[in-house]
Amino acid sequence: MKTPVNDRIYKVRDLIERLVKNYQSVMEPSEYMAIDESMVSFRGRLKFRQYIPGKAHKYGVKLFKICEVNGYTHDVNDYAGKNQVDGKGLACRVVLELSNPFLNSGRTIVTDNFYTSLPLANKLLENNTHLIGTLRSNRIRIPEIFKTKLRPGEIIGRENINGIVVAKWHDKRYVSMMSTKHNINMVETGKKNPKNESIFKPQIILDYNAGKAGIDLSDQLSSYNSPVRKSIRRYHKVATEVLLDKKISITKFREMLVDVLLELDQLQIAIISDRPTTSTKHGRKTNHKFEETVERDYRNRKVRKRCLHCYSLKTTAVGSKKASVETKKYLIPSCV
Repeated sequence: MKTPVNDRIYKVRDLIERLVKNYQSVMEPSEYMAIDESMVSFRGRLKFRQYIPGKAHKYGVKLFKICEVNGYTHDVNDYAGKNQVDGKGLACRVVLELSNPFLNSGRTIVTDNFYTSLPLANKLLENNTHLIGTLRSNRIRIPEIFKTKLRPGEIIGRENINGIVVAKWHDKRYVSMMSTKHNINMVETGKKNPKNESIFKPQIILDYNAGKAGIDLSDQLSSYNSPVRKSIRRYHKVATEVLLDKKISITKFREMLVDVLLELDQLQIAIISDRPTTSTKHGRKTNHKFEETVERDYRNRKVRKRCLHCYSLKTTAVGSKKASVETKKYLIPSCV
C-alpha cells in the first residue's frame, strides 16, 4: 500500500472517518458546543509530537475535537505537523472545519484564547453561528480598553457594528472575553462570599464555563480507558482514543464489556468441544479440555494436575524426572 503524501495517520484514517460519521448520526447536538484539543500520550520519536504543559499527558499526539455540554464528542481532527496546514490561521481553520456540519443553525461555539479572534467571530456570524471565548490581550484589532486598569469586580467592554463584544473583567486576575451574543451585564451566581454578600459575575463568564465543561468531561471519560502502553504504536493509540472517547458511564461500559466477553467465551467453548482433536506440525495435540476440578488438598485449595498428553511427550523425550519439572500444572483433570 502506497503511503499518502499528506496524511501521516493514513493507517487509521478510514476508522476515524467511520467513527465520526457514527458519532454524528446518533445524537442531535445541543445549542452550546465547545472546541479544544486533547492529548494522546506518546513519548516516542515522532515528528509531530506536541508538548502542552497544561495537560495531564504533556507529550503526545494532539487531537482537536468538538463536544457538547454533556461530554459527547461529535467530531475529531488530528494535528500532524506544520506542513499539514494550508497557509496561516490554524486555529481559525480548525474551528471552521469541526463546526462546519453544525453551522447555520443558531448554535454557539465555545473556544479558549488559542482559537478566539475577531476574524473567526465575523466568519461564524456570516454562517448564523455565535462565538464565546476567552481572548488574548495582544490579539490584533483589539480596542485600547485592555490597557485600562480596573478594581476587583469591575468590568469594561466595547461592541462593534456587527454586535461583537469584547470585555475585560477583574476577578482574582484579569479575564478578557469575546462574545457575539452577550453584553457586559453582571448577574447573581447564587453563591455568597465570607461576608455573606451575594457574588456577581458577568453572564458571558457563566455561559463560557458551562459550555467549556463538556471538553473536561470528555477528557475525564476517555481517561478511564487510556491507551497508554509502551508497546502500542502511536497510530494505534490515536485509534484507541477515538474508539473510547464517547459519552458512557464507566460502570455501564464495564458491564457491557463483561457481557460481550462472556458471550465470546461461551462461543469458544462450544467451538472447542465440537471440534475434533487436531495436531500441530510437531504431532502434539492442541485440543485440551479445560474443566473445573473438584479435588482439593488439605488446605481446601484446588488441586493442580499436569496435562497427561504433554507430560507423556516430555517423559518420552527427556525422562520422567525432567518432565515433572518442565511440564506445568493446570486446574484440569485431564487432557483429551
